[in-house]
Amino acid sequence: PQSIYYIPSAQEAGMAYPNRVDKAVVCGFASNWLLNRNNFTPVTVKDTYMRAMRYMAPALLSRTKANLEDEISRVTRDNISSLFSLSKEPELEDSGIDFKVTLTGEKIIFMGKEKLDDRILRYTITLQRIPPIETNPYGLVIAGVKQEEVEP
Repeated sequence: PQSIYYIPSAQEAGMAYPNRVDKAVVCGFASNWLLNRNNFTPVTVKDTYMRAMRYMAPALLSRTKANLEDEISRVTRDNISSLFSLSKEPELEDSGIDFKVTLTGEKIIFMGKEKLDDRILRYTITLQRIPPIETNPYGLVIAGVKQEEVEP
């Protein structure tokens, strides 16, 4: 495979090793995926979900694709919008086999201009390593997503 070079941060020099994924990259990948997945309007929902599905592992995609398509129809029909923002720094657990990133934030659901729901949610995202390819140069896919409500 072709080498990929990156600058880990502006404050310090770093080395990029083949098949080694920096923790900041893992947390950034999971955060960006979740923020993309949870921020949509009726106009953007289809494109938003298509981008999210691109980085889902085949097993997760096969389990959730029908639900995502139903949700796209419901969001468009009922004029639903979703806003999500992170309220804590990501927490990372590396088992050596996969990564688990815990992300906490506030999710607000609107129907038109009316606020329907406002909750603090915790997501645990399981990521698996894959060989980097042109369409997914990160070498990571989303293998699982667990959502739970957090009491304020």
